[in-house]
Amino acid sequence: MTSTSTTTAPHVDQACLDHVDREFYLPAQRVLPWRANLAALPGEPGPPLRIAGVVRSRDGAPLSGAELEIWHADADGCYSGYSVEILRNNLRGIVVTCAGGRFDISTVQPAPCEFSSARGEADVGHVNVVVHARGFRPLETRLVPTPGASREVDASAVESLVGLVGGEVSCDFVLDPI
Repeated sequence: MTSTSTTTAPHVDQACLDHVDREFYLPAQRVLPWRANLAALPGEPGPPLRIAGVVRSRDGAPLSGAELEIWHADADGCYSGYSVEILRNNLRGIVVTCAGGRFDISTVQPAPCEFSSARGEADVGHVNVVVHARGFRPLETRLVPTPGASREVDASAVESLVGLVGGEVSCDFVLDPI
């Protein structure tokens, strides 16, 4: 059984969340190990989604202890913390990479957000991610699971199309030094 704790990532400035759903960001989320399930309770409805990869520096070195702040809507397009029916920490967390910089996250495929002020015709289900590591610039992006897309995400990526194969996404996050 894995233990979880809650933290506020001190180096996260909500004003810097330009490329993710700022209006649904909540600080002080559960800290989870590198292999984690974002569902707060068993049986979360929706098709399963697995996101796995490595956080590494521009020179290719894996970044142990990097933090992935991750949050997304549920299968109905609702974010936790904005509805009394949904646990505040559901489908959210701070996943900390292992010694090899790896992460392996189980969750459900998100639906387009039902209540976003930015919702438009092209809104699609996506996963918001902010990646932090000491000595590196944070990387902020929206992962959009898409069949046959790229797997590497770096600072130039505002919205990252990531390959979806059989409910699994494989992507690496590349951080630039400060």
